Order: sequence, then structure tokens, then C-alpha cells
Amino acid sequence: MKRVAILIFALVIAASAFAQNGNSDNWRIRGDNGELVKVLPPPAAVRADHDPIPALAPANGGGGFLQTSLASYGTVPGHLDNHGGGVMASNNKVFNVYYTVSTANLLQPTITGFLGSFSGTNPGMTILGQYGVASTVSNSGSYTDPTNTAPRSLSDSQLRSYLTGLFSAGKVAVDTNTIYGIYLPPGTKSTNGQYASCRSYCGYHGSFTYNSQTIKYAIYPYLDCSGCSLSGTTVADMITVVTSHEIREALTDPVNAWWESSSGYEADDKCAWHNLYRVNGYLVQPEYSNVDFAPGQSQPGACVFP
Repeated sequence: MKRVAILIFALVIAASAFAQNGNSDNWRIRGDNGELVKVLPPPAAVRADHDPIPALAPANGGGGFLQTSLASYGTVPGHLDNHGGGVMASNNKVFNVYYTVSTANLLQPTITGFLGSFSGTNPGMTILGQYGVASTVSNSGSYTDPTNTAPRSLSDSQLRSYLTGLFSAGKVAVDTNTIYGIYLPPGTKSTNGQYASCRSYCGYHGSFTYNSQTIKYAIYPYLDCSGCSLSGTTVADMITVVTSHEIREALTDPVNAWWESSSGYEADDKCAWHNLYRVNGYLVQPEYSNVDFAPGQSQPGACVFP
């Protein structure tokens, strides 16, 4: 009897260790000015060797029903809390900036197609209704910079200044209901404080103030690196996964809104790098739900995917 009790205790401890295997320190870094930045770490940095949840979602047999799984990170089942900072509730848009012409040539067709497939009735977006966020995010266009070449690195401060310059020059319109995505070219490293893309993160979102307006933005390095790759995926796959992650987090936690108080994880953090699934051919990640149940779970809180 004592051995059974010890075994059960060990299983509980193992499950708890898996739930925390991301180490929340990997998900929060100090930026250029010492500010806290929530990032998406490389999969190798947070996926444990013994991780029981697969990277790619199993087929649902074409039944059209939704599947659920345990949270990847944070507490299990866990709960996202509204910290009162406000969400991007409705009339939301995405405007993308391609840092060079070559970046646009490589990525724009994929990102445009992805945005058209991901928004609206896709369950990965309709689930946001429980957080007070509309499922539709319109693609309001893009800007391709005809003058830039690919530098070796770009810091977060430089990219904020760059976006501010586009606003000031009238090349990009200012809108607080827009998430500005900046896609970087191959060979350009993104940096934030002492941290760098592919080594410490695969993307991140943030906000800053411009003319008394809160600007929401996301940075997308070109992910042709081993750190931000998974077996059987392409660069385009990894970029649409990161894009799906950052768009939803910018909607649900643009400044200080929905995140798990006990761990600091945002909605998409809790489901990152597990059960990735395809929408019209584009690879995306599950979204966390406060109201759904994972198999065998007596409390709500699960990652949901088709």
C-alpha cells in the first residue's frame, strides 16, 4: 500500500514538473531599457525530452470536432486572470511592415494567405470571445521598405524608432486598433537587451506610446535557424506559428490584461509548441481556454485545437 501511495505521489510530482517545464524565466526577458518583455522562447529551450504532448496535433478523423489537451506550461489546469489593462476588443486590424523588398518577396504571399485563413470562424480565433475579443481581425495592408538593406542586427529600440519614423513620415497610418507586425529579413538578428532571436526567442509583442496613443506591435525574425525549428516544418510554418501566437497575445494582453497570475504565462504561452495544427495548409498553435476541459480533467482549463 505504501508503494502505491509513493507511486501516485511521484506521478503527481512528475505531472507538475511537466506543467512547469517551460521555466517561466525563459518567457520573460529584460528589454533594451530594462522593461519586462514577454517572448516566445525557442521550442528546444522549453520542450523537455520526456515531454508527453506531441509537437504536431493528431488528426481528428475529419469529424470537425474540437480536441483538447492539458496546458503545456504554467499550472494545470490553470486559469487566466484579467488584470484590468484592457483588451483589443473589436474592429481589430493587422498591418505588416516588411523591412526589405526581399523580405516581402519571401513572406508576403504566405502571411497574406495565412491572415485570410486564420481570422473569423477559425476556432483558434472564436475562442477569444471568452476574453472579450472579437474573432475577426482584418488585414489592413502592408508596407514594404524599398530603401532598406538587411543589417546584421536590429534592437527593439531601433525597431520602435523605425516604426515611429514611418508614422511621422506618413508612410504608415497610426491606429490604436492595429497590431503592427515587423518582419525581418534573413541574416538579420533581432535583439532585446542582452537577448537575441533564435537563441532566446522566436518572436515577441509589445507596446509603446506615440503621440499619447498606445501602439501595439510584434517583431518576427526570419526563422531560418535551428533554434526556432521543429522536425518536419519549414521556415514559413514556423513564422505562421509565431504570428498566430503573437497576434492573439497582442489581442488578449496588449499591455496588462489576460495572463496567469500564478506563473505570468499569457494565453498562447500555455499552449506553445504543442499540438500545432493546420488551417488551410498554414501551421498555427492551439489557444488556451478557461472554460474547456482536457481529457480526464475535473477542472476547466485546456488547450483547444481542431
